[in-house]
Amino acid sequence: MTAQIQTTSTYSTPDYRYSVWGGYSGNSVRFLGKTRDSQTQIFAFGYQHKIQQYSPDRILWYTIDFIPYIHFDYPKRDENDRRVARSGFGFSPVGFSMTNNISRMFSPYLQTSGGIIYMEDNFPTDRARSLNFTFDITLGNSIYLNNHASLSFGYKFHHISNAETGKENPGLDSNFLFITISIQ
Repeated sequence: MTAQIQTTSTYSTPDYRYSVWGGYSGNSVRFLGKTRDSQTQIFAFGYQHKIQQYSPDRILWYTIDFIPYIHFDYPKRDENDRRVARSGFGFSPVGFSMTNNISRMFSPYLQTSGGIIYMEDNFPTDRARSLNFTFDITLGNSIYLNNHASLSFGYKFHHISNAETGKENPGLDSNFLFITISIQ
C-alpha cells in the first residue's frame, strides 16, 4: 500500500477574477518624482487572467486596471507651494502578478503594472502635461474568504510623470496602502 501526499491547495483557482480596490497615500516620497508632501487617493476596477500555472499554488496572472478616480492634494511649486487639488482617471493595460497560494490566510503576491492617467489640468505644474504615464510595484497578501471571493491588502509604490513629454517633468511618487475585494 502506497501513501500519497496531497500537495494541491484546498481551493480551486479559476482562470480569471474581477476586483475593486482603493488606496490612500498619506505622503509622497522623493525617489523618481520631485513633488513632495502629496496626499493621494485612488479607486479602481481590475481584471486578472491566468497566464501560466507553475505549480498547484504558484500562478502568473495578466492584470488590467481601469482607474475612474485618482486624486492628488499637493503643494504646487510654481505657485509658491500653494496647496492644490487635482483629479483624474486612467487605464493600466499592462500588468503582471505572481501569486503564491500557501494557505487560505497567507497568499502573498508581487505585481507590477503600467498605464496612463489623464488629469483635469496640467499636473503637477503648469508646464507639465495633463496626460501622464504611470507604473507601480505592489506587494500584497490575499485572504480567501471562500472559493469565490478574496480580500487583499498591501503596499503599492506608484509613480506618475509625463516621461519628459512636457516642458517640465517633476513627477510624483506615492506610497499606497490599499485594500482589494476580488470575485473569482
